Amino acid sequence: MRITLFFAAIIALALASCQKEGKRLKTSNGYEYVNHTNVDGALPQPGDYVYFHAQMRNADSVLFSSRVQSKPPFLQIPVDSDPNRRVSPVEDVLKLMRVGDSVTIFINIDTLPSKPRGFENASEMLYDVVLLEIKSADQFMQESQKAQAEAEEIAATTRARAEEVAAFAQETLKKYKSGALKDEIKETADGLKYVIHEEGSGPQAQANNVVVVQYYGMLTDGTMFDNSFDQGSPISFPLGQGRVIPGWDEGLALLKKGAKATLFIPYQLAYGEEGRPPVIPEKAELVFYVELADVQ
Repeated sequence: MRITLFFAAIIALALASCQKEGKRLKTSNGYEYVNHTNVDGALPQPGDYVYFHAQMRNADSVLFSSRVQSKPPFLQIPVDSDPNRRVSPVEDVLKLMRVGDSVTIFINIDTLPSKPRGFENASEMLYDVVLLEIKSADQFMQESQKAQAEAEEIAATTRARAEEVAAFAQETLKKYKSGALKDEIKETADGLKYVIHEEGSGPQAQANNVVVVQYYGMLTDGTMFDNSFDQGSPISFPLGQGRVIPGWDEGLALLKKGAKATLFIPYQLAYGEEGRPPVIPEKAELVFYVELADVQ
């Protein structure tokens, strides 16, 4: 939130400064820019990685902003500058910025191969850039290796959890078909059968609550047709609004946050007589192992 507010304040400053048309400076490659802040600090060095936010404007109309991305863009300041390489205006100006600096870069439209969309009647493109962070090559490499190791660990944990769930779901189905669960299974008036493996201790799911669910779906022959555990991320939706099959709306409303259960959903509460070819056959009873991760 602090970065968002900071960026918004910087852009407001940039707009105001552009209206005043501050003194334009030039890079060694001839790109014009205005530095709105001129903060103290170190400049990025060759090999450093710089993280920044940028937005592209036609006057005061914003046509692109990196703020919509989950992470800010970054680039590495080249160690050896190839005199024949065309340096982008953003890269050229970033080399002259310090952390916290905000600049506006002015790009003559006539220097571009063609006019970008939104600039058909403009003579100048404006780039507002805020420098967020500078990392050395060593720091960048260490953090990248750490992030990769963490990602691999998460992936391994996800795979192990998915395999565990698959085995449990298949075993539950086997017991269901053999009749071993007859004393545990409950049935609603609509014909939905269910067994609760863990009751959960949170609030009861109710209509219009947003529920967060992990699931493993099977046909009664054991064929898995969909599950969220392989991806490691649950789905969320408002309960009781027809966003899912009726058996889900009814079955999840029987559970509390934290519950783990298996739903045996007759075709009338699933995809009906026609099914959903080619994945769901006609008149298919569906089996879902579910975990109600949250009730909001």
